[in-house]
Formats: sequence, structure tokens, C-alpha cells
Amino acid sequence: MIIYNNLMAENANRQLGINSKAQSKSMEKLSSGMRINRAGDDAAGLAISEKMRNQINGLHQASRNAQDGISLIQTAEGALGESQEMLARMRELSIQSMNDTYTDSDRDKLQLEVNQLLEEIDGIAAKTEFNEQQILYGDGTGDLTNINEEYAAAVSDAVDTLTNLAGQLDSDLGLSDPNSATQLAQYLSDMANNPDEFVADDGTPYYDLSLEDQLALYDKVKEPDPLATDTFSAVQTALAGSTTYTIEEFTNEVDSLTSAVKTAEEFEGFDYDISGVRVFEFQVGANQDQKISISIDAVGVNSLGLATVNVGTKETASAALEMIDAAVEQISQQRAVLGAVQNRLEHTIKNVDNIAENLQSAESNIRDTDMAEEMVELTKLNILTQASQSMLSQANQSPQQVLQLLN
Repeated sequence: MIIYNNLMAENANRQLGINSKAQSKSMEKLSSGMRINRAGDDAAGLAISEKMRNQINGLHQASRNAQDGISLIQTAEGALGESQEMLARMRELSIQSMNDTYTDSDRDKLQLEVNQLLEEIDGIAAKTEFNEQQILYGDGTGDLTNINEEYAAAVSDAVDTLTNLAGQLDSDLGLSDPNSATQLAQYLSDMANNPDEFVADDGTPYYDLSLEDQLALYDKVKEPDPLATDTFSAVQTALAGSTTYTIEEFTNEVDSLTSAVKTAEEFEGFDYDISGVRVFEFQVGANQDQKISISIDAVGVNSLGLATVNVGTKETASAALEMIDAAVEQISQQRAVLGAVQNRLEHTIKNVDNIAENLQSAESNIRDTDMAEEMVELTKLNILTQASQSMLSQANQSPQQVLQLLN
């Protein structure tokens, strides 16, 4: 019999600690509803469930994105429907004008209504927006300045400033053509006014390149008569010996101007190419490149081929009828495309929601607590804890027997 080390009490105390800790974890699972509350509970399960949660959250957002896409399409389709109604009225007026019961004066009055309808077709194209983005704008004439007047103004300002600076450099440094700052300004002006021509092989627009690379691209596009990089080198050499201007100053000026052009390209409306087509991409998946795109044509008077509609005579009214019919077909085609993509997006939403639901079920199996099973475990631990406490009490009483020997 020993009293210094009460092994029975230590053993009972150790078991009590184990049971109490397990009891605490079980109660945590029951109170949180999750089987995994920290990485130590199930490291692999936590990693898998977190990855699933990211996918689930991404899918939920993708579903909302697709619904937003449907809303955008419905906005565009509603506007196109209104334009089509105006075209139907213009068609009636054209047919009316072809009747010999009307005089030229009567037809002039018919033309007044046609003019107002044409203006409103352009008005609808310009005013139809979704989240402050124009979705039907673009006149389809192929003239860049008509598509974005702000862009043309920015380019003009940039070229004027650069040309003025180049003129100062020519005068102060004594440069002469063809190796002159003025010629360099002309090259940059050419690129700024024709951005679609100066795009690198990898799709990078000229204004995202360094000045040297911009001019190298100019050389490539303008072959077989490249001069730009030679001109730039000449300007650099001249600037290197100048006490008035530095290479950095000139390059910084060029960079700031090309940045202004880049900003101008991002102005509202410039996303259209010269044909007046706007492309929207909807992110409808939880991962990269899971997108659905749609092209929406411009529906202005020019892009619909209605610029010369005239019902002032029988002959012009007949020609107008043909143009109106073609415009009706063009809008009908666009509405059909919109409807088809809308139906596709609706199926996409159903599929994405279904995937998210099944992933949620799988994630639940990994991470959630089985309440019934855990209650059984907690009940067992409660009994074991109580038993451990009882045994610890009895173990502590065991050394008292030594006192009987001492007495």
C-alpha cells in the first residue's frame, strides 16, 4: 500500500480529462450544427468542404449573373419591340402614300410623321440603357467619330498638343525631315486616329505598348516603308544633347497623351466596332471562361438603312417600303437572337442551381453534424464523465485505508 503516488486517482483523472474534452467537442458540434469546426477536427474534410463552398458561392453568383443577363436582354428586346411598332406605322404611311388619292401636300404631311418616328428610333437606340450602359447605341456608318465623338475630341487634343511640342523640338534642336519630332507626332497621330489598324499579334492595342513598341508596330503595319523607329531614334539622339528638353520629358508627354486616348476608348459607346455591334459576356459559371456571349446590333436609323426613307412621292414611298421591310427583318432577326439567348440563360440558371444544390448536399455530408448520432455520443460521454468522477472520488478515498495501519 502506497500513498505518495495514487496511481488509481491519476488514471481516473486522466480518463476524466479525456471524457470531458470529448464531451466538450460533442457539445460544440451539437451547438454549431457542424461536424468540422476547425482543421483539427478533419483536415482533409475541411479542405474539401472549403473548396466546395467556394464553388457553391460562385455558382450562386453565376445564377444571379445569368438572371441579370436575362434582364439586360429583356430591356433590349422591349426597346426593339417598340422600334418595330414604329416601323409598322412607317410601313402603313408608305403604303398610304402610294395611293393616288393623296396629293403631294398630303404626302408631305405623312413625311412629317415619318421624320418624327425616325428620330425616335434613334432616340430609343441612344436612350436604352442597362445599369447606365447603352446597349443598342451605334449608327453603323463605319465612321469612328460618329460612334464616339468624345474619342475623336480626345484624339484631336492629344495630337494638337503633341504636334505643338514636336514643333518646339524641331525648332530648338534643329531637326529636319524625315527624322523630326513632327514626323514622330504624325505617326502617333496616325495610330490614335486608326486604333483598329495598330494591334499587336497577341491582340494588344498600340496604346498598351511602350513608345518604342508602338513605333515598331507602326513599322510593321506600314511596311514596306518603315520610318517610325528610325525617327524615334533620331529624336532620342537629339534630345540627349539638349539642355531644354529631355528624353524622359518627351516620352512622358507621349505616354500621357496615349493614356488620354486609351481613356477615350473606354468612354461609353466606344465598345461598338465600326459596324455598330455590341458584345456582352455573361459569366455563368463558377470558374474562368464559363461565359455566354451575345452580339447586339445597333438599331439606329443609319444602321437599319433608313437614312433616306421618304414618302413624299409614290416612287420614293415604294422604295421606302422596301427599306422598312428590310429593317423589320433585321430587328426580327435580332429579337430572335435575344430570345434564343434568353432561353439558353434560363436553362443555364436551372442547371447552375441544380449543381449548386447537389454540391451543397455533398458539402453538408462532409461538414454538418448528424444530430441524432452526436446526441448518442454525448449521452455516452456524459455517463463516462460521471463514472470517471465517481471513480476519481473512490480512488482518492483508497489511501485512507493506510491510516488504519498507522493507528
